[in-house]
Amino acid sequence: MIMADFCITAVKYSTNREHIEWLKVNEEKPGKIGTDRVVARAFVADLIRLGKATFQTRVITSEKKWRVGAQVHVIDDVYLSTNRNSTKRDNLENLPEFK
Repeated sequence: MIMADFCITAVKYSTNREHIEWLKVNEEKPGKIGTDRVVARAFVADLIRLGKATFQTRVITSEKKWRVGAQVHVIDDVYLSTNRNSTKRDNLENLPEFK
């Protein structure tokens, strides 16, 4: 299993719900994840585009354990996606939303 530098655990959409604006990001650590940090989607897209950091999704199971999700990629230097396709929109599986 390939581990990323950071994981994305939740998202916050723009007011008009057209795209993700904010992400809840955690540092990957052996056997656990680090503290939540809220960062702009554009910042994460820049880090991936520049090859400075890797990201993957993580979801919490019904047993309250973190399950590793998919690698996150950038499309057109702007959109975050777990699918390598040409869809020009943010797609981070079905991560939960935060307020």
